[in-house]
Amino acid sequence: MIYKRLIELLSPYKGLPGDIYSIAVARFILGLGNFIIPFMTLLLTQKQGYSTTIAGTLVMVVTGTYMMGGLIGGKLSDTFGHKRTMVWGELFGALVLLVCGFFSEHHVIAPALMFLAYFFIGIALPASNALVADHSNPQNRDAVMSLSYLAYNLGSAVGPVVAGYLFWHHTAWIYWGNGFAVLIGILIVMYRVSDEHHTTENTELSALEQATDSSVWTVFRERPRLLVFGGLCTLLWFALNQMTMTGPLYFSHVFAQDGAVLFGQLMTFASVVVVVATPLLMRLTNNQSELSSLAIAGGLFAIGYAMIMQWTAVWVIFFAWFLLSAAEVFLLTKEGVYLANHSPSSHRGRISGILITIRNIGLMPTYVFIGAYIQSNGYTNA
Repeated sequence: MIYKRLIELLSPYKGLPGDIYSIAVARFILGLGNFIIPFMTLLLTQKQGYSTTIAGTLVMVVTGTYMMGGLIGGKLSDTFGHKRTMVWGELFGALVLLVCGFFSEHHVIAPALMFLAYFFIGIALPASNALVADHSNPQNRDAVMSLSYLAYNLGSAVGPVVAGYLFWHHTAWIYWGNGFAVLIGILIVMYRVSDEHHTTENTELSALEQATDSSVWTVFRERPRLLVFGGLCTLLWFALNQMTMTGPLYFSHVFAQDGAVLFGQLMTFASVVVVVATPLLMRLTNNQSELSSLAIAGGLFAIGYAMIMQWTAVWVIFFAWFLLSAAEVFLLTKEGVYLANHSPSSHRGRISGILITIRNIGLMPTYVFIGAYIQSNGYTNA
């Protein structure tokens, strides 16, 4: 009975294009090497010696370089091809991360190299999003987007917990592991994924997805809902980011050195929740609009953080993390589905890059604000 139910839940992922499965494998490997992002604030405070305020500022700068890369990458991907832009951007980012490992505890060189690495990775992001959309259609897009996200989190079920144990005594491998994972992932994309582009003759495309010769700004003027949608999703991304911004700092404050281990376990737990819950949540919301699912995400974020504010019992924290992880599933799958369904195929890279830029501009000041607020008012109030 359980086996049949499992097969039923996984049935939407059957019969997808072969390129999608290759992308999923690449995302799985990237998840295995997801070492730096969850531990960035701890690296800056515990290893490079910065205060929480300065660490928040540096995270803001990383976000700024990532944002610049995304804005440039959107144009490059629509001009030179989604696959090519993704491969070259991540290749340069991986090489910089490998070099960064040799300066893992240097308070100037390590942050500077992280800025450069995430600039290149930012270039690859709009191309990556567009490449996944290129190999999907409105009928299978929920399955394609959720499989890509599920594969990444299946890898992340192992990555952060390994990083938690490497953090104190083998810090260089935080950077090297992340860099090697990116290299392996892009090799799979390079040799196993085709660089297809939809055309107006593709009968699978809806009217909203048909290619156009108009500028990206004309597209936004004709579809202002895309900009409004991007702005509202920024608020949800702010809530999501507190899992990796305030979360690790708070747990280190409450549990001392065990906080890094606990945080790694929580991130692994979140990845397991995503792997188990994504097929179920996608099935439950199959006939529900993307906007309704994103509204549910907002409610789950509110409930999860309210619980963490009130209780420090480990089991309560894990339950709250379950709710936050479910919200993350909705945000990271339904946002992409909505944008792919409402964007011309010829402009996917640029639209993704611009909306990522809008999101990051909105989020950049919040890193400094949260860091300064923690320093002035303490973790409980934050």
